[in-house]
Parts: sequence; C-alpha cells; structure tokens
Amino acid sequence: MLNEREISKLKELLGDAAVVTEDIPADFGHDELPGGAAFMPEAVVEPRSTAEVSEVLKLCAGANVPVTVRGAGTGQVGGSVPVKGGVVLSTKKMNAILGVDEAARTITVQPGALLQEVKAEAESHKLYYPPDPGEKTATIGGNAATNAGGPCAVKYGVTKDYVLDAVIVLADGTAARLSDKPEYAAVIGSEGTLAVITELTLKLIEKPQSDAILLLPFMDGESCIKAARTIMDGDFAPATVEYLDTDLVEFAGKVTGNPVFPVKMDGERVGATLMLTIEGEDEDSVMEKMETLAEMAEELECIDILVGDTPSMKRDFWAAHDAFHTSMESGAKCACEVNVNVPFDGILEFVEFAKAAGEENGLKVMFNAHLGSGGVHVHAVADCSKDEFALKAKGFQDAVYGKCGELGGDTAGEYGVGYAKLAYLGEQERQSFAAIKAELDPKGILNPGKVAE
Repeated sequence: MLNEREISKLKELLGDAAVVTEDIPADFGHDELPGGAAFMPEAVVEPRSTAEVSEVLKLCAGANVPVTVRGAGTGQVGGSVPVKGGVVLSTKKMNAILGVDEAARTITVQPGALLQEVKAEAESHKLYYPPDPGEKTATIGGNAATNAGGPCAVKYGVTKDYVLDAVIVLADGTAARLSDKPEYAAVIGSEGTLAVITELTLKLIEKPQSDAILLLPFMDGESCIKAARTIMDGDFAPATVEYLDTDLVEFAGKVTGNPVFPVKMDGERVGATLMLTIEGEDEDSVMEKMETLAEMAEELECIDILVGDTPSMKRDFWAAHDAFHTSMESGAKCACEVNVNVPFDGILEFVEFAKAAGEENGLKVMFNAHLGSGGVHVHAVADCSKDEFALKAKGFQDAVYGKCGELGGDTAGEYGVGYAKLAYLGEQERQSFAAIKAELDPKGILNPGKVAE
C-alpha cells in the first residue's frame, strides 16, 4: 500500500500533475480483454524520462509497492492491468521519436510512441519498419513488451527481430542497456515483468517498391493449407500468408455491410481463402510472380485467383481483414478470442478440433491464421446471457489451449499471457521464466500476477 509519504515523494519527483491518486480513470483498471475484471491502482504516474522512471522504481522497490507498466492499454489478455494494485506507470508522456539514422537504417524512440507513428516516421525517410500487428494505435513499447508479430511475420519476423538495443530500468531502479548483459534480452516479450523499457533503437529496412494482394479461394481448408505450404516452399517470398475461414469472412461481411472476400463461387460455398501479399523490386517482378502462380492454379487446387493490385483494392482487402476482430465486438451478443501459435503441420488439426470443441460447448467458432508464423485467431460467439457464455467459453478455452500444448504450440500467441492465460502456461515455460524473474526482480514488484507467477 502506498502511504502519504510515498505519494508526496512521487509528486516531488514528477510534479503534482504527473501523479494521480484520486478519481483515477476507470480505463487504468482494464485493457481490451473481453469480459475482463477491473483492478484499480492506488496511483497512476506519468514519467517523462529514464531518470524519472528510475526514481519511481527506486521508491517503489524500497516500499515493496507493485508497479505495472501501461502503454495504450490495447492488450487482449490483461497484461497491463494492475491485478495487485500499487502504481500504474504510464508511458503516455514518453512518446517522442528521438531520431532516424538513415545511413545506419535505425530509428530511436521512446516507448509511448504509437506503432503507426513509428511506421510513418520511417516512411518519411523512405525506410520501412516491417512488424505490423493489427492494432496500429498500440505503443511501440507495448509491442516490444509482448514481442508482437502480425501477418507480415512470415517474411519479416516479429518485433524482437528489429530491436537492436534498448534502455531499460530494472526493478531496483538501475538503468541499463539491453546489450549490457545476455540475460537482459529476455526483457523483450516479458510483458513488463522484468524491467521497464524507456527507449528503443529499432532496425529499419528498404521497403519493396511494388506489391499486390492475391485471394485464392478453396473448396476446403485442407487444400488451402496444402497450397500455402507449396507457395512458401517456392520462390515467392510472400509477405503475408493468411488463412481466412469462410464462416468468419461471411460473419464480418454481414456486420460491416461490406463483403470483400469470397463466400460463394460458381454457386458453391468456399471452404477457406488464402490471402497472399506478393512483393517485388518493381511491378514487372510482381507480375512475374503472379503469372507463375496462375500457371500453378491447377496444382494448387484453388477455385480461382483474384488480384488486388490497385491502392483502393489493397485498402479494401486490409480493411476487411482488420474488421474480423472488431466485427466480433459489434456483431455478436457474446464473444471471446483464443490466440495461440501452432506449428504449421498442426494448424489444420487444431482448427478442426476447435470447431468441434465449439459445437460441444454451444459456440459458433470462426478463424483466421497467419500461416507462415503459426499465429491462429479463434473467435467464438454465442447468443446467450453473459453468465452462460462465461461457462461455455471456459470449457472451450480449456479444450483448445490444451490442444495447442499437445501440438507443441505456444499459448502466449501474439497477445502474450497476461493474467487471462496464466492457467494455460506450460510448466517448463513457467519455471524458466520464474528463474530470470528471480534474478532481475527478486522482490517481484514488476507487474505481479502475470507471466512469472
């Protein structure tokens, strides 16, 4: 518990306006986890620099006060929620883009900068920051804390692949660089449980000069996944390889009123659609890849190949893709999402299992998946009371997270563990993380109740 002396000290360190202890906005007690509980902090602090973060942590470590770091609060697993109370350390005011080094192809930013701002700044220098998780208003610090991925991970990797270095503050207030010790590398993806990230230096690359989106509809999911493997094993180097379940496509299209992806072709219902992004150094190289794919259509067993090669068509495709998640919120009375990573060879089995588990629990289950990186988004909906849905969802989640583990998958997925997935974390993962937690945060003050508990 914070006492008056500690609150006074925080205000002395940061200024009265940067410390809130009364009428704390409700948003600080939750993130975007559907149905998540509210856990309010005793104080919210908004430091502006590494030095101020260091002082806050020194004070809280000395008083054994929990500290939970929060960016934009767009998480889906309760990762930035202060389940043990204490202090929420908001990075809202640490949002500066500190500079771009065009020669070295790097960008240095504070953690509160938004992903969309980082990408736009890179593009203004004719460079490219590839990681592209769906929530563009998430902070870059939050992306690093969860090691966010996204559809482009098949070609470009995930956030940790672009973190060249970082300034971090350990639980005792010690400032360090990620590159100082090998064990500090674990901070990326640790969901704020090992250290506070206060600055990031990220790798940038040259952006491909041309691209096109292809939609390949199939009669069934098995053919879709088989074709994806053939394409990924070829020379196409697709930037995205997205599996689109027709039930999800149809549901989202009805909610938005803007159906874009195919549901029926030649009077037959499509089983699944593969969405590919093909890139090249110029339009000719992209066209060459598309022509090669067209020649493979019979081998791939796709019904057709639909091409999106204009800016407006590409915007429409991505808007429809991004609507999968938001359509659940607005189009279903009750909805939940399971996000996991599953090895490629197990995705079809996982999808079929989850469909069956949904039926057993009285839920309609729909999917999309980043086939190249194994990220699967499972959406379950029902028209029932919230209490009834909570019971149905619990049985469903127990089943599918268990299946994920059985197939050698990762329950953290793209969203992380937070508190929502803590019960499904593997014992080996739990023990290995607890070991590094004991070394870097022996008092356990950083984001308690999460990954390392």
